[in-house]
Amino acid sequence: MNATQLHLALTHVPVVLSIIGLVILIISFFRKSDTLTKTALWILLAAGVFTLPVYFTGEGTEEVVEGLPGVSEVVIEKHEDFAKATLVLVSASGLLALIGLLAYSFGRAITALKVLTLLLAFVSAGAMAQTAHLGGQIRHSEIRTGALAQGGEAGGNQNEGGEEGGSITAGEDSEEDD
Repeated sequence: MNATQLHLALTHVPVVLSIIGLVILIISFFRKSDTLTKTALWILLAAGVFTLPVYFTGEGTEEVVEGLPGVSEVVIEKHEDFAKATLVLVSASGLLALIGLLAYSFGRAITALKVLTLLLAFVSAGAMAQTAHLGGQIRHSEIRTGALAQGGEAGGNQNEGGEEGGSITAGEDSEEDD
């Protein structure tokens, strides 16, 4: 398995874990449940751990996809820049989760730490979702924003109306004949 395969295989794991960890942590505040809090902290810690191989395989993945048709260097750079900030946020969230778990192991539940973890988990889950969205735009031109899809840097072929058209020109049917 090469870096690109690893990046693509693991890329959704920290996104899902960040969101699930956040939701469970929010629920734990309403239910005042230490079990739910610990579960959320373990999930946020796992999100932080899984973020590392995803981030560090990104550069190798960039080298593979940057020359492919329809791939935009601008979109790759936006994804890469956002991924750097997200790595810091999710790692910090995971570190706070680890500190929280250690506090629980010593029989202490620190409310301020839980609140800080919740706030950071909220920001990091949002950043993770945005990073994933930008990553998806690299190969999925159909989810690119209008400004990127219309610009020449966005990649892909455009038909006369300025829409992404791939290799299909205006007036052609996109379904294959059987």
